[in-house]
Amino acid sequence: MDILRNFIITLLTVISISSVASSTPIDSTWDLLHAVEYRDGERFLDLMSESVRIQIDWSYQQLRELALENPGLVETLLTESGSGLTTWDLEWMTTEDFVSRMLEGVYLPPLENIISEEASLRGRNAEVSFTWYSGYSLSLQFSWEESSWKVTGSPILNQLF
Repeated sequence: MDILRNFIITLLTVISISSVASSTPIDSTWDLLHAVEYRDGERFLDLMSESVRIQIDWSYQQLRELALENPGLVETLLTESGSGLTTWDLEWMTTEDFVSRMLEGVYLPPLENIISEEASLRGRNAEVSFTWYSGYSLSLQFSWEESSWKVTGSPILNQLF
């Protein structure tokens, strides 16, 4: 019985270490790109720093409140976003649903066309740049929070929110 228990403890330790070791800013960037590609608002928000998540949620709540006061203005804003959302959609959506729909308006070149990945680390902060064959590049800023790399800034965020 002790052999089995020791084996399980060793296995869990190896799995835990390998999962932590693979959590780099570049891994987190790939996770973010896949969240954008698959329009996964929940995963997208999970990759954001706490302050960015709060800002996104606050922006969404402000938009919902504005929809009650001035639905015509919000309808115009939503039309311009290219998300296909309407003011009626805002009434029942969660922040995760909203982000998923907003991600529909984000264009990224195919991920298989990425030709370089670069990361620079400064303490608990990192900057990652990905470049595609077409010359398109994307930079993301990260900080180490909640035992993983979380996005603190990105042109994708500026485009969406």
